[in-house]
Amino acid sequence: MVADNSQIGLWVVRSLGSAGLTVHVLACAATDPAADSAYADGVWIMNVQAQDPAYGATVFEYASRVGAAAVMTIAEASHNALIAFRDSAHPDVHLFSPPADVFRKALDKHSLMQTCEGLGIPVARGQTLSDLMASPDARALRYPLVLRTRDQVRGSQRAPWKVAYARNADELRGLFNENEALASNILVQEYHPGAEEHVHVLMHEGQPFMVGAYIGEHHMPLAGGITVRRVMCEHPGPLNDAVQLLKVLEWQGAATVQFHYDPESGRYIFLEINPRYCAGIGTVIRAGFDSPFLVWQSHFEPHLMQQRPIRLGLRSRILGGDTSWLRAMLGRSLLPPGQSRLAPWRAVAEYAYGFGPWMKDDMFMWSDPRPYFADVGRMITKRMPG
Repeated sequence: MVADNSQIGLWVVRSLGSAGLTVHVLACAATDPAADSAYADGVWIMNVQAQDPAYGATVFEYASRVGAAAVMTIAEASHNALIAFRDSAHPDVHLFSPPADVFRKALDKHSLMQTCEGLGIPVARGQTLSDLMASPDARALRYPLVLRTRDQVRGSQRAPWKVAYARNADELRGLFNENEALASNILVQEYHPGAEEHVHVLMHEGQPFMVGAYIGEHHMPLAGGITVRRVMCEHPGPLNDAVQLLKVLEWQGAATVQFHYDPESGRYIFLEINPRYCAGIGTVIRAGFDSPFLVWQSHFEPHLMQQRPIRLGLRSRILGGDTSWLRAMLGRSLLPPGQSRLAPWRAVAEYAYGFGPWMKDDMFMWSDPRPYFADVGRMITKRMPG
């Protein structure tokens, strides 16, 4: 097991460990929440990063040393490194990652945009920043524009931000001048308002075994980042289109397809595919969709896989992230185009709402409380003056 993404890795460990599997955690740092989990049978702090050429060999050698039958990873860079190493020195250790060509297709936002257009899936108009700035005729896109990294695995060619906005031609030119060397790996699209909807799908033998979705109610950073508060939902359009797209890609296993959804009109557009578990995996698991364990079963005991009803309306948040959301909302942090800052009393009320019994915490679990208290301790220490 490779746990390399904060509370995401924690919930993967909890999913597998609570099912009775022996889980060894490969953590990026001693502060990784998965390293504190009661469901971790062993913890090893990695001394190499996914971009290091020795990463694949290090992971598989450790897996062989502890007798692990399989490796489950999270971040795109880790998938990419381990896929390249898949069939080399340790073919006896199973890797829960897709084939290299399928993985690359799922990460290329520009190619996916064209695929969506062919399938009739709503998608924002756009193109790469390099093409947009090279052709005056191509600049007929409607402002505001949103800019994202086209392919996250390109390492040094990633944009320095998760998302950026251009409200006019001058701002677009400024972003191009600052990132001209990366322009071919930056996708520019028309901005569509709405909430981020994440559709989590487990594809098995070419068909969706389970599908669950959640809306991001709070994000950090405010202008576009990970979801720090979520609610489970069900909108047929995004769910059906997510499955349709994954079928075309011949995807097997778990993936999260992201849309912008306008709750007032019901309209939505495709944003991207995250070929991994996302920040909301704890919400999905609590709602009844135990994705990591189902992925394990799909490879080792598919005859025992069971579909369960999903609890719609379930809410969860990560306390540290939601606290940062409140501070940003009360401060001057950048907002997406068209959104206004909440009044201070309203922001405080929304934050306080999260302490009610109707809200689950991403870290806390009665059978595994230590990661929560360790996280709270780190929050307090971080806020204390030096």
